[in-house]
Amino acid sequence: MTCDDFVLRCCTHLGKTQREIEEDYYFVDLPELLLLKNQARARELLEGLDVVSYPHIIDDKARETIFKRITSALPRLPVTPPQSAQEQYQALKVRMKGR
Repeated sequence: MTCDDFVLRCCTHLGKTQREIEEDYYFVDLPELLLLKNQARARELLEGLDVVSYPHIIDDKARETIFKRITSALPRLPVTPPQSAQEQYQALKVRMKGR
């Protein structure tokens, strides 16, 4: 593999231009960056396999582990302060007017 081929491979895998690769990165660090990028991609593919194979897994513990891992990655809803009955009624009226 020539140096140009290596730079082009880095460009495609890292999503950078040739100029960015040549000027902003040390060539010594590029193989490690490629390795990290490939590991991240492999992790994404394995997580996708878990999702696809989920309905076919019989072991309940494995299913629960997959479910917890997927749901823990989801963003959390913001915490809303509890509303009084009057505030809930007013919010319902506003929503009903919008329809």
